[in-house]
Amino acid sequence: MTANPLVVSVHALDTGAGEGFVADAAVFAELECRAACVATAVLWPEPLPLDVVARQLAAAQVSGPVAAARVGFVAGAAQVELVAGFVRRAAPETAVVASPVHAGTSTPLDAETHEAIRRHLFPAARVVVARAAEVAFLAGRDVDDLDDLRDAAKRLRDQGARAVVIAGLLIRGRVLDLLDDDGGTVLLDTTRIQAPRIPGLAGAHAAALAAHLARGLELSTAVEAAQRYIGFRLQRGR
Repeated sequence: MTANPLVVSVHALDTGAGEGFVADAAVFAELECRAACVATAVLWPEPLPLDVVARQLAAAQVSGPVAAARVGFVAGAAQVELVAGFVRRAAPETAVVASPVHAGTSTPLDAETHEAIRRHLFPAARVVVARAAEVAFLAGRDVDDLDDLRDAAKRLRDQGARAVVIAGLLIRGRVLDLLDDDGGTVLLDTTRIQAPRIPGLAGAHAAALAAHLARGLELSTAVEAAQRYIGFRLQRGR
């Protein structure tokens, strides 16, 4: 493992929900990774011009070997295709794509962006991360139990994702995260931590997963480590 590996966050500056590339960079630093930040928007939901994003992506790739990438807010088919091209070139085995909803709001993207993410970003990334609360929009079904969780993950893989993590299903005081990697599933079960709501935890989870992949962990081990990181954040209250 390279010391302080470089992780690229492709995201908005601020989503208004405790997420964005500044928050990602803080997670990367805490997990001993360097951050390169690529702004897709300054303030959600207004995307930056395509040439501005393209110049940032080029600069990120020449700033050093990219160990992993975390993709958050993207908008418009052209921006999605641009970012997907970067992911395929720079980090095809370590890229984490957050689910295509507006970060922190669970508001669906426009149909054009959503379709472009499915066609271009899902297959380009190593893993797609979704919250259990978002799955009804993403996979077309509610998730109430473990069988639902497995079926929803398969549906997302059928949309083009190589691997899927569905995180945060609450069942009888437990928190379940499921990894489906090309049909092989791993269930992570942990005790729910009773704590005040902390904004931005969904984004922190995706950022932590990218950082652990950058540090050389296998996907299943990185998913487990990301779950532990969120537990740590809840325990410390921020």
